[in-house]
Amino acid sequence: MTKITKRLNVAVLTGLIATTVALSIPQVAAADRGGKGGPHQGEGRKGGDRLAKAFARLDVNEDGALSLVEMTDPTVARAAKMLERKDTDEDGVLSADEMQRNRHGNAVDLSAIADDIIACVTDLAAEAGNEGLVIPTADSFKSAEARFAEVDTSGDGSVDLTELEAAGLNKATNGFNHMDADEDGSVTIEEFGAAKQARRATKSAIRQCVQEINDDGEV
Repeated sequence: MTKITKRLNVAVLTGLIATTVALSIPQVAAADRGGKGGPHQGEGRKGGDRLAKAFARLDVNEDGALSLVEMTDPTVARAAKMLERKDTDEDGVLSADEMQRNRHGNAVDLSAIADDIIACVTDLAAEAGNEGLVIPTADSFKSAEARFAEVDTSGDGSVDLTELEAAGLNKATNGFNHMDADEDGSVTIEEFGAAKQARRATKSAIRQCVQEINDDGEV
């Protein structure tokens, strides 16, 4: 097992899971099909209010449902902001180092322990009756180099705004398809809430598993 020389603490793990794990949520729909209990279930009033506000920000035409266009349109602005934030040498493109840096520094590579994390999350899902947990795949823990190569479609060793926009569009489209439980071409607030709850539960499980593996001395 490849060891990561710097042991991880809980604070680092919190940012690490949020920024380096590219979760997909194809099982969210199956886990909460039908929307019973609504989007506020288990979140409380404040959580429900936050969810409603997040949904409303995306629901531009205020029709009570999110379209693919409403989900993908913001990716252009996000890509521009990401480029502006990470382009430290101001050359208009992102290098591999600029791309992977975040507020915690360079992201820790979890690809070497991906199989252990997946096995651990699978066990947690079985113990919890798979309550919203999504079992990650090895693709969820690709190295920073592999993730950069995916975005760098030109293969020139740098990522420009067009490539960032394309990557964001692809991610948003996949997210929309995963949230659209009944495959009717729109996402309701119930589907939106189920996806958010599943992502939170899954990130928590992954964080727990990485911490356990870390405590066992495998990283």
